[in-house]
Amino acid sequence: MLGIFFAIIVGLIVVFFLWFRQREQLLNEVKVEPHTKTVTLFVPGYGGNRTSFGGVVNRLDRYDLGTFSERTYIKSDGKFSQQKQAGFGNNSMVQLLFEDSRAPEKEVKQIYPYLQYLKAQGFDKMNLVGHSTGAPMSVAILTTYPNDSTIPKPEKLISIGGDFPLHPSESYLASGEKLPSDLAVLTIAGNIWGRPTDGLVKETEVRAIEPVVEPYVKSYQFVIINGSPLTAFHFMLHENPVVDKLIAEFLWS
Repeated sequence: MLGIFFAIIVGLIVVFFLWFRQREQLLNEVKVEPHTKTVTLFVPGYGGNRTSFGGVVNRLDRYDLGTFSERTYIKSDGKFSQQKQAGFGNNSMVQLLFEDSRAPEKEVKQIYPYLQYLKAQGFDKMNLVGHSTGAPMSVAILTTYPNDSTIPKPEKLISIGGDFPLHPSESYLASGEKLPSDLAVLTIAGNIWGRPTDGLVKETEVRAIEPVVEPYVKSYQFVIINGSPLTAFHFMLHENPVVDKLIAEFLWS
């Protein structure tokens, strides 16, 4: 009986893997332009780890849409270490990881030396892609260091399942006027089986970003990912090739 159960589990895993790889094929349809002076930072949510955005950056790299440049570890004192992947190139992507992964307010401050490092490397512009608490963190980064010529200028921002009302610091909520007026913003929410929630974060919580950014930025888009828990659950949004496509097209097309 145990052998049969094990075989069923293995079979389901294989079916899921094949189904997922088939869905990935839509990334072959995406056309992007090379950006060499703009770096994209992927900001994980509360307790984020290598799996938080690891799949996204690897898939975008594998389909030649972006370059998975490095995985960067931000330490408590603001120092950082880098695990080189493909190195900087066209549409450079950096997966960020934080030692204080459960202290968003600290993380916003700790990232500053790395932003200065990127500017010294020749990156004049940056994009931020945040998932869950990483989304309000990204907004907080932009409003904490406005018009700072020592860091790359913010160009685009993507929020994926952002839990804005749950962020421990709401100081950024009244700071939308500090955002760059030419910033482009994309907000993505998951709705499971037609319900306005991704299972952890409600659509209304994701959309709480709107009054913070919409009056002050160049453009704002809101997209709902409707589907089952396999595609629209909070932690499956960054494992959904449809979201990968949205990211690539918004950032680089």
